[in-house]
Amino acid sequence: MIQQENIINDLWNYSPLLKKYSEELEIYWDEALQDLESNIKETYIHYMNHFTPLSIIELIFYFYYLHSGCFYLHIKYLDKTYIELGKKIDIITNPLLKHNKFFWNSLEIYAIYPLKSEKLIAEIFSKEFFPLVRKIILNDVLFLETNFYDYIENTIQYIERISRPYLEKNIPVTLTHFKFNFLENYLSFLGNAGTYDFILEIDKSIRSKLKKRDILIILSFNSFLVISIGARKEVIFERFKDVYFEIKNLVLDYQLYIENLLTPEDSFKEIFHKLKI
Repeated sequence: MIQQENIINDLWNYSPLLKKYSEELEIYWDEALQDLESNIKETYIHYMNHFTPLSIIELIFYFYYLHSGCFYLHIKYLDKTYIELGKKIDIITNPLLKHNKFFWNSLEIYAIYPLKSEKLIAEIFSKEFFPLVRKIILNDVLFLETNFYDYIENTIQYIERISRPYLEKNIPVTLTHFKFNFLENYLSFLGNAGTYDFILEIDKSIRSKLKKRDILIILSFNSFLVISIGARKEVIFERFKDVYFEIKNLVLDYQLYIENLLTPEDSFKEIFHKLKI
């Protein structure tokens, strides 16, 4: 019991948004609960009264499920169910309820929650719950049954770590994504050594435009990310807008995506979606 209380206290410390909105979420949850049909309400309350987390992971998910005011949570990764909490309710019978699917790459969360909680749920999920879910699942070797390496998650953690000290001082951080098109067929003829040299040529061209504090990350053969400290989107666009790539007589077609991080509260999930990563 003491260990469980300590875990819950740690979760509250980890979840400032959930803590901030908890009273409001509880009010909306109670309103929707009272509007449920009596038999559905009894089934749901019976579930709540008899559910006991069997592991620390179940406790963590149940904590978010309970305090976010959700009636149902179904979390899937790579189209495989990871955990299911609550009772699925036919929302047609209750105009106070809303259902939605939240996605981030291979992670999916389907939730049923009070309609009035919609904006709060979206913010909490994107900024607090999604990152926590990903970390738990990607460290669950028994569930994954593989040594799968999620480079996106590791890149996000790296960017968060180096960006936070600057963002806390109101120094902006700008992310620039060079997304190259139609390289797959061409590179298939080059082999491993040729592909490696090709990537280094792209790397060299981008680095020629970087400033001292810029950091270049190669995400894949056709995806390059630049982290720029202390520069805003407009400045970075002027710097990169005319970059021209011609390698081995091949002119490369690419798209440029640029987004700012301005505060520690900015959602890295939303930024990466905008960057098309």
